[in-house]
Amino acid sequence: MPITWVKALNAYLYHADLRKYGRASQFPEFFNREIAGDRNSTVAFETLYQQTAQENMARFFEVVYWKLYSQPSRREKATNRIVDFVQNNVTKPEELWDTIQRFLDNPTIWNLNQIRNLLGIKTNVLAVPLTLCALADPHKFPMIDNQVADWVNSNASAHNDKRKNKLSVFKKKYTSIRDDDFSSYLDWIEWCREVAQILTKLTEREWRARDVEMAVFTAQRNGMMLNVLP
Repeated sequence: MPITWVKALNAYLYHADLRKYGRASQFPEFFNREIAGDRNSTVAFETLYQQTAQENMARFFEVVYWKLYSQPSRREKATNRIVDFVQNNVTKPEELWDTIQRFLDNPTIWNLNQIRNLLGIKTNVLAVPLTLCALADPHKFPMIDNQVADWVNSNASAHNDKRKNKLSVFKKKYTSIRDDDFSSYLDWIEWCREVAQILTKLTEREWRARDVEMAVFTAQRNGMMLNVLP
């Protein structure tokens, strides 16, 4: 039954070459690696972020660029906008990290806004700021993006079967996921945590909330089926 999930996770691929960032030279010892994009290289990227972001603002910039890498027309300008705002406001990395931790302890829109304020994000988008949160605690927090939202909207009914925590449909009123879908994001978190526990028992390997999300992302992008779990 869980083999489709294992196949999807094993097929996960999100390649990013941080060296292509136009201002990489401004950040010595950062933006100096290519991430193959499979699970192992992605987990290594997450771990480096967790271990060093509190003392290095450039680690946050790397995550922003990584998240936007699949959008060549946007990634440079959007990353620059955040870099410029943070540098102009002399935001300290420990301040941003602590704000992210407060969101992880209490995921509310108010706490999310504090992250966006420190990054200079003016619109109520979810994906970029919540990526900083998910990579900080991938065991408990999945990412959210349009691929995931599309999968949820197509599969919520079937995959809510037998689940204590239920998925709810994303409204998707904009080209990006926004605050009006925040409640669906919270449901997505709890569903991923429950499914991670089930898959850990069924496969005898540890699944994190982010691993569930990786499998869903891959299934949606590659047209793969994920079995409803018992």
